[in-house]
Amino acid sequence: MALFENLYGPYVPFGSRNLSLQTPNLKGTDVAILQGVFNLLLQVMNPPLGPIGPPVTVDGIFGASTRQMVMNIQAYFGLPVDGIAGPQVYFVYGQGVGPNTTYGGPVYGSRNLQQGVSGGDVKILQNRLNTFRYSSIMGIPADGIFGPKTAAAVAAFQQDAIANGDTGLTVDSIVGPATFDATWIYTFAGGRGILSGRNGFDVVFVQNVLQLNGFYAGRLTGYYDAATQAAVRAFQTAMGITVDGQVGPQTFFKLGQNNQNPAPRPFPLFPLVVAPSQCNVVLTNTGVVPQATGTFFVQQSSTGSQLFLTAISLPEPGTFNPAFTNYSFTLNIPGQLPITVSMGEADASAGLWSGGLVSPSLRLPNTTTMTVYPAGGGLTGPVVFSGSLANCPPL
Repeated sequence: MALFENLYGPYVPFGSRNLSLQTPNLKGTDVAILQGVFNLLLQVMNPPLGPIGPPVTVDGIFGASTRQMVMNIQAYFGLPVDGIAGPQVYFVYGQGVGPNTTYGGPVYGSRNLQQGVSGGDVKILQNRLNTFRYSSIMGIPADGIFGPKTAAAVAAFQQDAIANGDTGLTVDSIVGPATFDATWIYTFAGGRGILSGRNGFDVVFVQNVLQLNGFYAGRLTGYYDAATQAAVRAFQTAMGITVDGQVGPQTFFKLGQNNQNPAPRPFPLFPLVVAPSQCNVVLTNTGVVPQATGTFFVQQSSTGSQLFLTAISLPEPGTFNPAFTNYSFTLNIPGQLPITVSMGEADASAGLWSGGLVSPSLRLPNTTTMTVYPAGGGLTGPVVFSGSLANCPPL
């Protein structure tokens, strides 16, 4: 086994099981991938309404903070918020399993891959490698056939991983557990076609490569929105390939032709991040919008505070009153004036609203309470959520 499996074992193929607190002490490499990829992409993303959440400790153990991380991901990408990493969450990571299995299967990671085999999982491997310098070795877009050029590209990828500190990995052109883990933690796109309605961390990677090549000037959000599709179309036009606004094997290959970097990063890949004092609160639904869910996060240290609130499945605020244009949340701190923060709409189709602030002086005691409501025109509507920091640790 390679270094990653030694640190975060046992090896479990990413996406092969649901991850939740329902199974106590759940641990494995799949949990570490879930945590680590989130941390890495959190560093490069630039969401319009603030961060998705704080980084988590990468320990390969599915605990309360990882559950909250999953809930933050679900809220941000407009998925049902239940804290369980299942097929929909894996799809956000670009890993298709169950009903989301891509390219006709088998599921990527469900069998070893080597010369002579073919299938949808081979096409995913090729896509992933084709988004980096290995596209020059492969020479063509993914075709699902593991031939000599694919073997050479895998060997080059393995060599790059070893050169960057992934000890224990073997240069054998065989894609087994250690190499699968390496592709999940070093390559971020290629596991599915990217098209309208498919948002996720693989979109962040595509946006980044397009931005570095002068085709995209927006934020790195992970939303496959109109601006990102337009950038893809412009890129496809410039590359002389089919212009359809979708990212498939041809476009992955051309992205790699314009991204001649090795995939692996030096170890330790995932820094262990422990916030000085942080707390997540699942907000209480007051019954005004029964289907809506909300979460509040606060992180405090001697250098400042960061907080944000995310809610999903909210109707347009004008539903309550034509004067209402947004949602807001108010923090009620004993002995101080209330603090009101306006929220913005991140995804209208999912009713996703979020807002937050960063302050070098704000301190929230655990007697702080918060409420969420529609607002606008100097008016406020009914309280949709309420919450308290009563169970949060003191600063």
